[in-house]
Amino acid sequence: MNAGGRVDALEGLRGYAAFLVFLVHAFGLLFAKLYGADPQEHALDGDPDLARIAVTLLFRSHYGVDLFFVLSGLLMADLALRRWPGTARFLSRRALRIYPAYLASLAICLAASVLWLKRDIALADVAGNVFLLQGFFGLGIPAFNPPSWSLTYEAAFYLAVPLLALAWRGRTAPLRASFFAMLMLAFAAAILGAFALPGENTRYLAYFSLFIPGIAMGVMEADARARMAKSVPLAIVIAAWALFAASVKFGWLSNREALYYAMSGACGGLLVLKACDAGGWLARTLTRAVPRWIGRYSYSFFLIHYIVLHLFAAALDAWLRPAGGLAYAVALVSGGLALSLAAARALYAITERFYFGERGR
Repeated sequence: MNAGGRVDALEGLRGYAAFLVFLVHAFGLLFAKLYGADPQEHALDGDPDLARIAVTLLFRSHYGVDLFFVLSGLLMADLALRRWPGTARFLSRRALRIYPAYLASLAICLAASVLWLKRDIALADVAGNVFLLQGFFGLGIPAFNPPSWSLTYEAAFYLAVPLLALAWRGRTAPLRASFFAMLMLAFAAAILGAFALPGENTRYLAYFSLFIPGIAMGVMEADARARMAKSVPLAIVIAAWALFAASVKFGWLSNREALYYAMSGACGGLLVLKACDAGGWLARTLTRAVPRWIGRYSYSFFLIHYIVLHLFAAALDAWLRPAGGLAYAVALVSGGLALSLAAARALYAITERFYFGERGR
């Protein structure tokens, strides 16, 4: 993919997705501190407390990680079809991309678990996390760094990308509508197949379906993708994404239902597609300094914010009681965000910058 506004917009979209993940853990922690309960179990119906409703709605931002899957599908398909470096180099570069920051964050979380929380750690669980198996929930492996469950799906997808490159090798004929129809069928099959499998947790394998809308965009030529993005009205994209987000926030839809993945793939796919319209309002908004800055450090931010939030909350509790309400909420969320971004910048400098060969970005 070429440098420019389109790529900058996708970087800004990663920043937005990472911020949504931050909201989940910041407001989930705040809910537990203020109300002593699990926000996952809280029902909005009949709740007279507007503050508690607001915290719950902000907490229900779990769909941020879905955007990462769609974006990854687009970027990996583009790489597999146009800039394929070979399977060995691709997999080694992917490992070099994700493991240094991940292992550093895992070490911090393990140290906090042992030294601060005084928890016993099973070596088998540590090995499961090292090999990124914690996202296969049916295995019962705890994620020591809870946001990292999604890396299981990313890593598994990377193992499948060489198959895409192999299938595309030597192809010169233009794409036909039948190819995209097959991708739509694969999208539906991935969702329905996951829900047809036995077991309560196998339904979450439907997250694999979210790479497919990205693949559909990634196999398109950049000019064709930009033309399609321009042809889709912004109002439809915003309305679709708002409907999906509201459905999740108000509890009308959850990732325990097949419809969730269908809507996430369709609405998230539209959002990513519209970001490829370099001259459009969405792309211009996403290329502003703040979303691009967060996007640049989004992987480290994604990995480090959870432990930063919990360490900061422990320190905050010592001098500002959670019963303080608004003051505590503002301090926890704003302070946790600032510290998480600072920690992400440091983690990036130590574990990611070398990958890009940067010298002072």
